[in-house]
Amino acid sequence: MNIELNQADILNPMEVLKNWIKEVSDDKKQPNPNCFSIATTDQEGVSNVRMVLCKEINITDGYIVFYTNYNSNKASELDFQSECSGVFHWDNYGYQVRFKGYAIKSPKNESDDYFYSRSLGSQVSAWASDQSKCISDREELNKQFDAVLKKFSIEKNQISANDKKLPRPPFWGGYRIWIHQLEIWLNQHDRFHDRILFQRNLSFKNDQYITTQDWRKKRLQP
Repeated sequence: MNIELNQADILNPMEVLKNWIKEVSDDKKQPNPNCFSIATTDQEGVSNVRMVLCKEINITDGYIVFYTNYNSNKASELDFQSECSGVFHWDNYGYQVRFKGYAIKSPKNESDDYFYSRSLGSQVSAWASDQSKCISDREELNKQFDAVLKKFSIEKNQISANDKKLPRPPFWGGYRIWIHQLEIWLNQHDRFHDRILFQRNLSFKNDQYITTQDWRKKRLQP
């Protein structure tokens, strides 16, 4: 998709994000084209950033979804301060999308469906890892993995065959990030880049964010 960042042509920036991810994915030249950074804030006001994978883009409502361990540092920080920010960047294509939004846990059935779609090995890993917590060595970590295999009566040769599915751990699931600010950045010659900022107001109602306004947009200088 060739976008020249004409303000009049872009009514919903979520469409641009989805189309750029599809373009990079279809090209098959970049691993994890749906990867983005997410920055959160802890109770001391210190920011932390890490990479996660975007698993869904809802264009109409304006949110993206990623999955994680609910006992992880990032989850604890999102529970404390739901507002977060992130960046998608595809250097080979000259594309970048920055955003700010509010994260809330995905509906349980949505997290169940996604967990069930994962490979058996990934499901076992989710059960076995107490994400972000310290462990003495790799051997101890492997013991936790083996303990999950025993718990669910899984033989190691079943992992590659993917012939069994596990229930979702209660401590694992998705987050929806409801975006209220998104900037589209397109590389140009002489570092004279195109930037358009989109903003909208959100209010929280019935366990989700809603807006009654269209995206407001303005062009930014490089």
